[in-house]
Amino acid sequence: MALEAVARPNAGRRFVAVAVVAVPLAFVVSGLAIRYAAFASVSAEPGFAAYAQALCRWDCAWYVGISEHGYERFPIPGQSNVGRWGFFPLYPMLVAAIRSVFPFPTILVASITSIACSYAACLVAWPLLEKNMRAYVLYCAFLLSGPFSYHFTTFLTEPLFVLLTSCVFLALKRSSYLAAGLSSALLSATRLVGVLVVFATVIQMFRDYRAKGGPTLSFPRWLLGRPDLLVAIFISPAGLFAYVLFLHLTLGDGFAFLHVQRAFGRVAGNPLAFVWDGLSVLPTTRWLPTAPQWSALAALIGLALSAVLAVRRQYGAALFCACCIILPLITNLASMVRYVVGLAPLTMLLAMLLSVSKLTYLAALGLFLSACYFMTVAWIGGYLALV
Repeated sequence: MALEAVARPNAGRRFVAVAVVAVPLAFVVSGLAIRYAAFASVSAEPGFAAYAQALCRWDCAWYVGISEHGYERFPIPGQSNVGRWGFFPLYPMLVAAIRSVFPFPTILVASITSIACSYAACLVAWPLLEKNMRAYVLYCAFLLSGPFSYHFTTFLTEPLFVLLTSCVFLALKRSSYLAAGLSSALLSATRLVGVLVVFATVIQMFRDYRAKGGPTLSFPRWLLGRPDLLVAIFISPAGLFAYVLFLHLTLGDGFAFLHVQRAFGRVAGNPLAFVWDGLSVLPTTRWLPTAPQWSALAALIGLALSAVLAVRRQYGAALFCACCIILPLITNLASMVRYVVGLAPLTMLLAMLLSVSKLTYLAALGLFLSACYFMTVAWIGGYLALV
């Protein structure tokens, strides 16, 4: 009887472990099938290589260029003032390193790497979702078979960004601050807004300090007396600093990634005005919202979900997500849908909210899978809101 009592929990844990590994794998397969069907419906050219190339839209071409040729020096005779410096280097470097071992076309290597990163992000999300199987299924479906799954399965930074963001918050959940700092350093080399996650680290340190009964006003002095925590904080922006140093040495302008934004039409302005202007662009021929309206709605929904995180006392995640939305919003609405769906804390929160009842869970799962086809067609067709 004693052996039976031990065996049953062990069997249950093994079943859960197998499910955690198998669920995202199933959505990898279903997502590939759905997106390939969407590709086949608009293209006469068969094959996975053609499929991967068709999904390589917009910023994907810039990352392919960086991975194959690196960053250009300026000026280059006969070239545009638009340079590659606005795109951060870690993911193109990773793809280039893998391609040096497996000599296949860049977009094929990048597509497989993106799927692997998104799959790993799902595994890391399991403890962050409080081991809620319904929420886990929805989250995996969203990343790998959902309406925006092409963002997480082609050569964009979203797969690595989501994975590293999840690693940071998992490390913070376990109070593993050095691991959080290392993940933050890699995150800051993936996208500019990645450097902002250091604020979530400091907030979690403060919460842990207060949980042990420490007085609020003594927190700075306590922090200065913890070299291990200071190291975790100071290494967080290391990826960004390394990129600044590289640009300074090669271009003479360490902040070229900021200065080049003007060439992409990004000029600082009032974010509220950008949102209002986007909402004001009414459709003229169809009832569907226009591309600027979709972008403005995505920003508002993202900020609303950030507020929900704050209400749930997830202050670090709330601040990080809000800053990741507001910072690009200061320039314009471009890529706002992609920026919002690429924020792991928001999509995890959405999965948790939709998994509350069996009805909403099943409805959301069906919606994710069915929308994948139509949104992939729109992405391949160059629908501007999805840029």
